[in-house]
Amino acid sequence: MDGETVSVALCIDTSGSIDDETLGRFLNELRGILRAYPKVDIQLYACDAKLHGPWPIDTESEGIPKLPGGGGTDFRPFFKHLDKTTAPDAAIYLTDGYGDFPRQAPEYPTLWAITPGGLETKSIPFGEVARLLD
Repeated sequence: MDGETVSVALCIDTSGSIDDETLGRFLNELRGILRAYPKVDIQLYACDAKLHGPWPIDTESEGIPKLPGGGGTDFRPFFKHLDKTTAPDAAIYLTDGYGDFPRQAPEYPTLWAITPGGLETKSIPFGEVARLLD
């Protein structure tokens, strides 16, 4: 990946089941991605039952915006939006996994980063699953 920029759509679950501590953890994961992969072009989204964003985020970004949310959980608006735009190289969703999934898997790779106590891996209908540690 030397010299190549990878486009990633990253969505943070901001539904009512995500408390401030978990949201802080998601933001730390985002910062870790930026440190580890300086050539990544991230379009940041927040989603509860509604999609918010995108906000372009990279290593030069001043900060992360306050993310709206607090409602129910629906993953479909994120994927529906991406279907209408240029597809990213990959999508990452930081969540507890409890919500409504799209019926069809997207064409691009998807990584679900699931909180401790989140939905069981076998219940995630598509993509790869990474478990965040306690």
